[in-house]
Amino acid sequence: MEENKCNTRINENSDIFETRLIPIEEIKKWYAEMTEFGNDILKINVDYGILSGIDKPVLFKPGAEKIKNAFSLQVEKIDCVSEIFDAEKNYMDYTYKCIITSKSGLRLGICDGNANSREEKFRYIFIPSEKVPERKVLDKMKIEGKGKWKKCSDKWVWLERTENPDVLALKNSIQKIAQKRAFVGAILMAIGASEFFTQDVIAN
Repeated sequence: MEENKCNTRINENSDIFETRLIPIEEIKKWYAEMTEFGNDILKINVDYGILSGIDKPVLFKPGAEKIKNAFSLQVEKIDCVSEIFDAEKNYMDYTYKCIITSKSGLRLGICDGNANSREEKFRYIFIPSEKVPERKVLDKMKIEGKGKWKKCSDKWVWLERTENPDVLALKNSIQKIAQKRAFVGAILMAIGASEFFTQDVIAN
């Protein structure tokens, strides 16, 4: 019978798969340094943000870049691993994989990041409406995210949401968002910072 390729034989004398607890004092030092770094270096609304409905601060790309430099991390690669481009359906979907390593090349964080043209930020645009709906309908549209007020030239204009007719022109932006999500996720994994930050795909 053919041997199952998923099985791995481990040499009992090998220390490749050895796991050991890092000394408690080192863990305490890391925790204190991470807390101090977050308080003293990272800036709210620049490196991270507080978003409604999310318990933890959301790490942004600038903050992830600062963490990368502070911990001497390296980006091994950010590659596109999945791509869908359908012009007829006005649809795009990209997934990128980011690998973060230590300075010596040890892989510490691997994360996929996805973005597609069905996300609200890409799928819809808001255009001025010729007629403002009655108050009851207006309030409902605001709650559902289908309409909003915007001040233009000292005048409030009612905008209504519609499908973006030129969403394919956002190809580069969608790719960049997918790359960013992969990068931030890999950084969080590399330094074990899920207690301090989270990643929100809507915000990035």
